[in-house]
Amino acid sequence: MIEPKTIFLIAGEPSGDARGAELVHALKEENPSLRFEGLGGPKMQAAGVKLIYDLTTISALGFSDVVKQYLKIRKIFYDALTHVQNLKPTCIVLIDYPGFNIRFAKKIKKQFPVFYYVSPQIWAWGKRRIHTIKRVVHHMLVLFKFEEALYQNAGIPVTWVGHPLLESVQASKEKSELKREFGIGEEKTVGLLPGSRKSEIERILPIIMETARQIAQREKRITFLLSESSNVSKEIYDSILKPFENQIKLVRIRNRMYDIAVVSDCAIVTSGTATLETTILKIPFVLIYKAAWLTYFLGKHLIRIPFLGISNIIAGKKIISEYIQEDAHPETISEEVLSLLNNEQMRSEMITNLEEVRKLLGPTGASKRAAKTILKLLNS
Repeated sequence: MIEPKTIFLIAGEPSGDARGAELVHALKEENPSLRFEGLGGPKMQAAGVKLIYDLTTISALGFSDVVKQYLKIRKIFYDALTHVQNLKPTCIVLIDYPGFNIRFAKKIKKQFPVFYYVSPQIWAWGKRRIHTIKRVVHHMLVLFKFEEALYQNAGIPVTWVGHPLLESVQASKEKSELKREFGIGEEKTVGLLPGSRKSEIERILPIIMETARQIAQREKRITFLLSESSNVSKEIYDSILKPFENQIKLVRIRNRMYDIAVVSDCAIVTSGTATLETTILKIPFVLIYKAAWLTYFLGKHLIRIPFLGISNIIAGKKIISEYIQEDAHPETISEEVLSLLNNEQMRSEMITNLEEVRKLLGPTGASKRAAKTILKLLNS
C-alpha cells in the first residue's frame, strides 16, 4: 500500500492560519489522500492539519515582543525541526511569518522541497532577504502582482496566484439584517477594528477609544461597533473599556469583523490584514498603528517605502490616511473620521479608490491556483 503524501506547513499568526486552512482545503479537493502536519492555529487544525504546536497563541508583535519570548520560540523551532526530519514530508509549505520561516528554510533546504506561500514584505524592508530566499526556497507563491516581478527579476521561481481574501471576505447576512441585529437605526456608525493580538489591543485600543470619545462629543447620534477577537481575553477588553463607560454608545461584538465593517459608515483599523479586508469590503477607513518603541525605532530605519498600509502600497499613492506611532493622536484621527462621516465627496472618492485596489488583487480562486501549483511542482 502506497502511503499518501504528507505536507508540512508552518503559519505563525491568525492571518497565516486562515491562509493555511484555505490552502489545505484546496489541496484536499485536488488530492483527498494528502496528509497534513505542521505549526499553525485552530483554523488549520479544523481543516485537518495535525498540529504539533499552535503558534497563534504566541502574541509577538515586533522585535521587542519576540525578545521576551525568545526561549519559548527557540524550543518550538528546534522541536519542529526534529519532527520534520523524522516525519520526512513530501514538501514544506511556509506561510508568511518570515523571522521564523526563513530560518527554518535554511535548516531544511537540502532535505525537502520548500514552497513559500504569502511572501515576506521584502519590498518594504529587508530587501537583502531576497538573496537568502533565492538560496533556500524552491518556489514562491505570491499574492500581489508587483511581487511576481520582484522575484522574477531576482531569478527566483515564482507564481502569482492572486489574493485568497477575495473569496473569504464577505458578511454573514444582508446589511439591513445586521443593522437590526446590532440595534442600529438611522444613526451614523463607526467600526473599531483594533487587531487580534493581545499586544496590539493593549497598545492601540486605548487610543482608538479616546478617539471614539472625542468623535461622540461632536457627533451626537453615533454608534461605535467594537470588533473583539477570541485570541484576547474578555478581561483585557473590560479593563481598557472601563474608563469610557457611559461616554459613548458602544456595541461589543466577538469574531465578526466583516459584519461590523459592512454596517459601518467608516472604520478605524489597526494596520495589518484588516486593512486589506476593509478595502475589499469598500468601507472608508483610517489606519492606525503603534508598536513597542524598539520595534518602531528599528522599523523606521529599515522600511524603504512611503506607506505602511497595503492599500496605499498597491494603489501607489495615498488613498487612506495613516496615523503611525507619535502621529496617532486622537484629536487628529477624530477630525479625519468626522470628515469621512460628513463629507460625501471625500467618502465617494475613497470608495472609488478602494474599488480600484480591489481590482488589482486579481481574480478569485487564489487558494485553488496555489494548490494546483504546489501539486504540479511535486509531480514534476
